Amino acid sequence: MGLRLRVPQIHRLQWKLTLTYTLVTTGAVLVVEAALLLAAWWMLSRSDVWPKLLVPVFQDATSTLAPAIEAVPPDTKQLDAWLEDLLSSGRVRVSQTNERLQIHISPASFSLATITDAQGRVLAAVPAGECAQGVFIQKCVSVEAREVIDAALRGESDANQLVLRSQKHIFVATPIVSSDEEVVGAFLVRIHMPGNWAQLPKEVLGTLLSSGLLILLLSVPVGTLFGFFTARGLTRRLNALAQAADAWARGDFSQFVHDSSPDELGQVARRLNRMAEELQNLLQAREEWAALEERHRLARDLHDSVKQQVFATALQIAAARNLLDTEPEQSKQHLVEAERLVRQAQQELTVLIQELRPAALEGKGLAPALQEYVDTWARQTGIHAEVRLRGERALPLPVEQAIFRLVQEALANVAKHSAADRTTVTLEWTQDALVVTVEDNGKGFNVQEAMGRGLGLANMKERVQALGGHIRILSSPGQGTRVEAYVPLSA
Repeated sequence: MGLRLRVPQIHRLQWKLTLTYTLVTTGAVLVVEAALLLAAWWMLSRSDVWPKLLVPVFQDATSTLAPAIEAVPPDTKQLDAWLEDLLSSGRVRVSQTNERLQIHISPASFSLATITDAQGRVLAAVPAGECAQGVFIQKCVSVEAREVIDAALRGESDANQLVLRSQKHIFVATPIVSSDEEVVGAFLVRIHMPGNWAQLPKEVLGTLLSSGLLILLLSVPVGTLFGFFTARGLTRRLNALAQAADAWARGDFSQFVHDSSPDELGQVARRLNRMAEELQNLLQAREEWAALEERHRLARDLHDSVKQQVFATALQIAAARNLLDTEPEQSKQHLVEAERLVRQAQQELTVLIQELRPAALEGKGLAPALQEYVDTWARQTGIHAEVRLRGERALPLPVEQAIFRLVQEALANVAKHSAADRTTVTLEWTQDALVVTVEDNGKGFNVQEAMGRGLGLANMKERVQALGGHIRILSSPGQGTRVEAYVPLSA
């Protein structure tokens, strides 16, 4: 049926929901990370960012070098060691409020670092080959670098004057100030930036990329775990709906979905429960109505046939008793007629008893039970009857019972009204339907007029409609009658 959901499909849905949850979580992390990278790229591409970022760091880092420069002679070994540590590790350590902070730049990016005295003479340089010790710094660096080193030797405090960005390098210079706030030297570093400035500076953003990879590695298993348990709860609720739908498809409307959640799925479950309860009440009322109709039909049949025959039998017996002494031969004829009426009443009662207990309920199957019933009916009525079966296959018991009752009703009409001497019952199974035909060669009738007078034709129509099918009755006076019922069969 349309409402049926299978458990394997639910399981596949659970993993689909888990995968979706994981992808959404991972995608959200990647979007946030990308937004951070774009924000960093935008920030670093601005010309006023580098001075604010680098100058305070280098000023704080070089503040410890003033004693080595003021020494007589200057302690160049200490200065060389400080530069070597800077270029080898790429870390610029900063002391601030008793906490050790640091900034990391790739060692390969430091292409030149120098320390000069207040007059601009080189005290230490790495690499040493580019600026020799004792040489004035202005003579061994490019014109671009001279601008920032001169600003540092002047004691410039404006960070924008101490940083210069060229196409491939960043020059940073900071004054080295003594404890009494006098400029005793200057520090110059040349940082190499590979690629053009439109690309993301990967050295500066390396920390962001590493953290993004770490967050990604954590979000996948965590997202999968949370997605699994979230989807598991949802699929359990869907599975409960599927089990209830399977029960309803079998005609069992006593099973309900126990879901008290206030969300949309819980609301659907409660509405389906109300629908199942209403269908159960409707089916019960229909069964009661069908039983009542069946009793009414049996009462009419008993009144029209057996009761009249019993009454006629009583009249014949009374007449025979009155004539028994005076006219024995005539009394004997009345008794013979009474015996004939009793046999006829017995046949009518046998037919009614068989209608009350369909052979399909005894496990015979529709075709054998129908063949047996038609043979018995033909012997009782004296009407030749034939059963034809095409493509026979098993049917659900409710369908077999409904078809059996339908044929019974049609044959009862043949026996009572048609005056036929031949009838044919045909059952043809197609791929998706069962076609039932009852045809006779009787006197026929006007279908439109007959539909409003009795319950026989209406009962047949209602039985077929209850199975989702339709019925067609073809007849006219003197042309016989053909009843065709079309009953759909589920795959």
